[in-house]
Amino acid sequence: MKLVRLVYYSQASRSMNLSDLRNILETARSNNSELKVCGMLCFENEFFLQALEGERETVNELYLDIADDPRHEGATILSYDEVEQPTFEIWKMGYAAGSESFYELLRKNGQTEFDPEEMTKAQALSFLKDMAGCQTDV
Repeated sequence: MKLVRLVYYSQASRSMNLSDLRNILETARSNNSELKVCGMLCFENEFFLQALEGERETVNELYLDIADDPRHEGATILSYDEVEQPTFEIWKMGYAAGSESFYELLRKNGQTEFDPEEMTKAQALSFLKDMAGCQTDV
C-alpha cells in the first residue's frame, strides 16, 4: 500500500466563524477515521493550509471532494509525496489557528501574516508539523 502526503492551501470564499470551523473539523474527523486518513489543518487570515496523509487513492479522492467544497476557492497543491510513515497519525484532523505560537512560527518563516501562497513546500510542511505540536481545540 502506497502512503502519500498531500499539502495544499486555499482561501475562504466567505467569512468563516467558529461554528463553520467546528463543522469542518467534525466532518473531517469523522470521515478521516473511516477512511484511515490523518492530517493537520491551519486556518487564519482567511487562508486554509492542510496536510492529508493516507493511502494514495483515498487521499486523491478526498482532495477532489475538498477542492469542490464551496466554502473555499483556489485550492492549490504545494506538495504531493510518497511517505513511509504518516507524520500526523495521532490526528484524525489536527487544527491550529492564530495563537501566540502560531505567529511565532510564522515569524521564523519570515512572515508576519499567514499567507500560504508565500510559503515554499518545505516551509508549509515544517509549519504544519510544528503547529501539530501546538494543537488548538475548536
